Amino acid sequence: MDMLSTSAFWVALAQIMVVNIMLSGDNAVVIALASRSLPPKQQKNGNSFW
Repeated sequence: MDMLSTSAFWVALAQIMVVNIMLSGDNAVVIALASRSLPPKQQKNGNSFW
């Protein structure tokens, strides 16, 4: 339990969370770019995954 009280733990956790948010946003952009050339009905299906 001593690990939870160190600042190094919290900094590492925050870094992991920031990287996760950045990669999630990147995936959303890739899906949007990939689905933009599809017909409208298929675009809606492609965008519903997130």
